[in-house]
Amino acid sequence: MNTALGTFDVAIIAGYIISVIGLGIWLSRRHKNFDDYFLAGRGLTAPILVCTLVSTYYGIDVLLGDSELAYNEGIVGFFGYSMPIYLFYVVAALLLAKRLKSEAFTSLPEILLRYYGPNTQILGAIASFLYSLPALSLFGFGLVAHVVWGWEPMVGAAILGGAALIYTILGGLWAVAITDAIQFFMMCVTLAVAVPLALGKVGGYEWLEANLDPTYFQTFGDLPVWLILIYVMTGLSVLVEPAFYQRIFSAKSFKSVRNAMLFGILLWGSYDWAVTATAMAAKGGTLQGILPVDIHPNEAVLRMTVVSLPAGLVGLFIAGVLAAEMSTVDSYCLVAGSNLSYDIYKPRARLDVNDTQLIRLTRIGVVISWVIGYLVAFYFERMLALWVFLSTLLTSTILIPILLGIFRPDWRKPLAGFVSAVTGLVSAILFYGIVEWFGTFSEENGTTILTIITKSGATYDIWQEYAMLITLPISLVGFFIGLALENRRTRVIE
Repeated sequence: MNTALGTFDVAIIAGYIISVIGLGIWLSRRHKNFDDYFLAGRGLTAPILVCTLVSTYYGIDVLLGDSELAYNEGIVGFFGYSMPIYLFYVVAALLLAKRLKSEAFTSLPEILLRYYGPNTQILGAIASFLYSLPALSLFGFGLVAHVVWGWEPMVGAAILGGAALIYTILGGLWAVAITDAIQFFMMCVTLAVAVPLALGKVGGYEWLEANLDPTYFQTFGDLPVWLILIYVMTGLSVLVEPAFYQRIFSAKSFKSVRNAMLFGILLWGSYDWAVTATAMAAKGGTLQGILPVDIHPNEAVLRMTVVSLPAGLVGLFIAGVLAAEMSTVDSYCLVAGSNLSYDIYKPRARLDVNDTQLIRLTRIGVVISWVIGYLVAFYFERMLALWVFLSTLLTSTILIPILLGIFRPDWRKPLAGFVSAVTGLVSAILFYGIVEWFGTFSEENGTTILTIITKSGATYDIWQEYAMLITLPISLVGFFIGLALENRRTRVIE
């Protein structure tokens, strides 16, 4: 599908891209030290935090990844996948933010360094780096370029993702936060315009209700209970989310973070519901011949919206989609870059690293993370599967050490954190590797499934997404084994 864009559409898109790059160049003069570059001088207020939090977490990976589930299954995409995450946002806003803000951390792995020492910290830095790779975002850029202009996805990802890379390298978090405010506005306008037009294109909600499978309108559809539980558990990553922690550390005060998070939940909910509705409209579009029946679920919302918009608004929509994605790729590239420079290199450097050197190293790290993310962006066919995998790696490695360290200071023992992180990370990699190697990809379910047949003939299907049901308990057990070993060693020394 190659969408013909009018002059006004092209001008909107080009003007947006040029503006954010120019803003990055201008803001590059603002930072005087690493705190200014990475944490915006710890001075972000609630209004800016609302914009940067909402836009960072809602890029194309959410716009198209969430829509994949809604397109295939219906409103379970909202109730079974998106909605439970809001509970974790509330927990993060009310229980974690104040404690974290009071300790003046700079990065998430630094928490592990103070609580458990350098061995646990480097595992956390690696997990954070992998999670923050902009693979999903760059995949989304490629998809947009392919759907709209007919470009090869890898070319589109390089060109569009390159624009976000430029202003992130130059401007740091100030550039990220200010451009996020612009992108936040464009995201809201985009969906506000697109949703009613897409629904109207297929005859409205009434037509969908009459023609789609009834399970599309059931709260949890016909998905297996275990899979819904896994989707809920991916929300645990919010409690150890590197970009969210960065926003906590960069906020002017705890109240700014709390208010921004609580207000953001309303906006996230609206965004998720709009994406769900548009995805279901796209499903209706395939039944009516508006869209091809063999359309990939990843593309459903994008294609449906483009064919629904009148001339002149397509450019606004595409610019809004690019805005949503740039707000994600810039934030996570910056976090990943700092993982390499601040969390991995600096603590182990033989000589002191000053702020000028640290900023330069972080910029190099941003480029490295972008390149690696680009290389792996097109490996996964399903964006939701990639998100679950990255979330599993991060959560399995650091959730238990972080939360127990925050709420139980007396358990901050080096072996406890290290054993927990190692067992969580290794078990996650092994689980995915075993299922990938011995399992079979299911076209119907869109995932790899390992089928186990017992001697009695009973069969058990192990989905790749079930990983956290195993890895989190292993990490928890590992923590207490390490704690027991540490306490025993202490008693022996005494």
